[in-house]
Amino acid sequence: MAHLIAGLSAVDGAVVMTKRFEILGFGAEISGALPPARTVARALDPEGERVRRESTDGVGTRHRSAYRLCGALPGSVAVVVSQDGGVRFVTRKDGEITYWNHA
Repeated sequence: MAHLIAGLSAVDGAVVMTKRFEILGFGAEISGALPPARTVARALDPEGERVRRESTDGVGTRHRSAYRLCGALPGSVAVVVSQDGGVRFVTRKDGEITYWNHA
């Protein structure tokens, strides 16, 4: 399963799955009627108590998709694996889209 997900994530865009790892889609940008996230909070500690707000200008499709999804669906978690090797964990914390670079 890990190899399949890794292969699907090689395509720019989101891999969307259920909690049971059922694949709902891949290689697309999550947009629809979801509002874009103009800013996000970067967690500066593991608990996300200290954050630094950042503009989303300049982030790619994977990041925009993750931010939209987590902004719209409370309790969702996105893992963004960037082509440059970085990994972000994204969720909504205290009503704000928050990400962690702690991988």
